[in-house]
Amino acid sequence: MESELLGHLLLERLHQESDLGLRIDIVTSRLSSIRDGAVHDFFNDAPERWTVVDELNAVVVDIEQNLTEGSREGLFVDFGRLNRLVGPITRLSSQAVQYSWREVEATLEELESLHQIFTVVIVSLILGWCGLLYILLRRNILLANSQRQTKLLNEDLVATGVTLQQTNEDLQYAANHDLLTGLPNRGMLWRCLEAKLREMRSEKDVIGLLLIDLDDFKSVNDTLGHDTGDALLKQVSDRLRNLKPQPHMFCRLGGDEFASVLLGSTPEDAVQHGELIAATISEPYHILRRQIRIGCSVGVVTTSADLDALDLQTLFKRADMALYCAKASRDDRVCVFEDAMEVDFNDRKSLEHDLLHAIREGTIDVHYQMQFDVHSLELRGMEALARWNHPKHGYIPPIKFITIAEEIGAIFDLGGLILRKACEQAAKWDVPAKIAVNVSPLQLQTLEFLDLVVEVLRDTGLPATRLEIEVTETALADGQDALLRVLTELRSLGVSVAIDDFGTGYSSLARLRTVPFDTIKLDRSFLTDITVDPKASEFLKIVSDLGSLLRKEVIIEGIETIEEHNVVRGLHCDVAQGFLFARPVPENQLSGLRMFPSQLVRTI
Repeated sequence: MESELLGHLLLERLHQESDLGLRIDIVTSRLSSIRDGAVHDFFNDAPERWTVVDELNAVVVDIEQNLTEGSREGLFVDFGRLNRLVGPITRLSSQAVQYSWREVEATLEELESLHQIFTVVIVSLILGWCGLLYILLRRNILLANSQRQTKLLNEDLVATGVTLQQTNEDLQYAANHDLLTGLPNRGMLWRCLEAKLREMRSEKDVIGLLLIDLDDFKSVNDTLGHDTGDALLKQVSDRLRNLKPQPHMFCRLGGDEFASVLLGSTPEDAVQHGELIAATISEPYHILRRQIRIGCSVGVVTTSADLDALDLQTLFKRADMALYCAKASRDDRVCVFEDAMEVDFNDRKSLEHDLLHAIREGTIDVHYQMQFDVHSLELRGMEALARWNHPKHGYIPPIKFITIAEEIGAIFDLGGLILRKACEQAAKWDVPAKIAVNVSPLQLQTLEFLDLVVEVLRDTGLPATRLEIEVTETALADGQDALLRVLTELRSLGVSVAIDDFGTGYSSLARLRTVPFDTIKLDRSFLTDITVDPKASEFLKIVSDLGSLLRKEVIIEGIETIEEHNVVRGLHCDVAQGFLFARPVPENQLSGLRMFPSQLVRTI
């Protein structure tokens, strides 16, 4: 600062020699202080510092001489030298020079150490702050990611919750409704009736239950396919759903069975509702460009009687009894439960149980009716006929117990039993006559029947050419592909096929042309008035000629008089069967099989 001040003074006030002298006096005073003052030790520690002081002292001497001589050029030169030398020496403040330079340097070294320490601390703090800042930023990033994932998780949970709720609703709907028609199912009906019965016991309400069964629905499924059957069930459900007035509930019990529940209705109202249902269902349906007609049977029961003793099981049982009577009746399609029905129903269930037991034990008998050549009266074959002698009720007509077997699904076991017994007996005959066995159409609808025939023929040793399977014409009317395939396979085995009750069904001649068969059996109805009415005999002749043209064997059934036999002789009939020749007999009465034809000829 003093050097700068001196330069300023030289530039601005060089002519004031008194000022320059003052400056020289100050520098001289300082030099004296250096030699004698407290900083003397500082210069002794470094001898090169004295060189600077000596040089500065020489400059001062030159300046004083130039001032005396008045040489300005010398002053400027000396002033530059003074400015260069004074700065390093006077850099310490006047207070600092009062202390030992050793202490000052020691203090400076400590300050430098502290400075280094503080520098390390500050750097550490800065690094720590940067680390904390990084951690904070990372934490914020992780927190943001967590928040984003939490949001997505919440959205997924909400979506899953909605899906689960929808699934639960779908499951609940499926548990309470029929998936095909959308109507309530049996379970929902059961729970509804249980609740209404409990309420009814206190409120004395009347409940009406109607069970509805579609007629001939199975034939629709078998002939037109299950898709058509499903479409028909949907249309029936729609008609019930749109019925006016609406009942408390319509439901589908399963298959072709429906139910309707009425509340607060009298028995007469329930019957009217059943008749309305029957009329609505019987209207024609149009499905896949086909017109389909079906009917229905309705069983009705109400809770107006013996209320205290009535429970849900009994209610359903009584409605089922009424439905069974409606199905058995040809005229009344709507039946109301009566006490007498329960007796008949219990008898029917008992008969079903006994029939199943008889089939399992093999106590169903087989009787045989002989078949003879129309002209020579030679034995041509036997027809096997099922007979059941009930231990309690006695003789049960075949039409009755065979129908029961078909309804309860026992016809396969019953048919197999009759087929095996007949083949076993025929294999023992000395005369190689054919054995004809009637087969239910239900048996012929599965290929398992073929396996049964092969197994029976193998076990009994009966040649396949001696077995004839009889199937009714009505069973062929629908032209079922499965049945035709089974008949074709039977004929390929060597088994012959006969169409029973020909002329009583609905099959057309064009359809018969495609049916694989060997024999035509004319029903006894063709013999009605044949001996007194020429038209009847002419009609029988037309049918028998048709069989001859088709090159099929013709069997006429039901001949009971000699007059009928004489008329049949003049026609194209091959085989005769009837009470005139022989009645069905059990196997233990077939011992005179060889002698019977000749005896018959002499009798006739």
